[in-house]
Amino acid sequence: MIDRIRAAWPVRPVALRTPLGSWRPWGLVVVCLAVAGGVFGFVGYALAPGIIDDFQMRDRARPVAMARLENGRCSSRLALLHSCEATVVATTKEGPVRRPLLQVFADFHMGNWSATVMADPQRAGVFSTDIGLDRIWHRIGTALFFLAIGVVALFAPWGGLRRAAAEKRRLASLSGEALAPVPLGIRGWEGQVVTVVDPRGGDHRWTMPPKASLFALGDGYVLGVAKPGGEAFPLDEKLRWARLTTHERAAIRQARAA
Repeated sequence: MIDRIRAAWPVRPVALRTPLGSWRPWGLVVVCLAVAGGVFGFVGYALAPGIIDDFQMRDRARPVAMARLENGRCSSRLALLHSCEATVVATTKEGPVRRPLLQVFADFHMGNWSATVMADPQRAGVFSTDIGLDRIWHRIGTALFFLAIGVVALFAPWGGLRRAAAEKRRLASLSGEALAPVPLGIRGWEGQVVTVVDPRGGDHRWTMPPKASLFALGDGYVLGVAKPGGEAFPLDEKLRWARLTTHERAAIRQARAA
């Protein structure tokens, strides 16, 4: 079969297309940067100010008689991650004060929560709850965990971007050459990465779309192209990764079916 395909293959240099669109790696970068920015913004704007205030007042906080909590509620995930929010309404020497609170922490707890308003006697208008003060280290640890997620999201896509650039360079070294069709064995799939084996026994790893279908030759082999002593690149079932004419694609498919 491969001899018939070689006879049908064009003698001119053939350019190759990357299996993955160039926008995909950059799309992942944009998504990861958005996730990282959201995490950093949430920690920096919603969590960190309250944690800093509570850490400073943790040893001197006192219950407040002239204060109450409005719209207080706590939500839990798997009885481990808790998010408690409320609005403190209090009367101070400067007049009425309304301060929103959000306290997020990891702790094993089931059932309802009961909270008492606490204040910093050295700083008027700084309030918290006994729930948040008792779990200040839990809150710090939870905020650090969220920051770690943000850091991972920030750096995660760059390795894939470098790999995509490296594969693009490898493909460019093949593209436009007088390539020869070769049968390639499939060593295995790891996620979107396929490892193919050329007739000389050399391994070649390429990143493919999730549902990529390769041009099957039978007996576990697929059609690829290679230049002597160089890289080998597998082709898709529709032969779209090689810049062939409609007539050339039809001739190659007919050679396989013959």
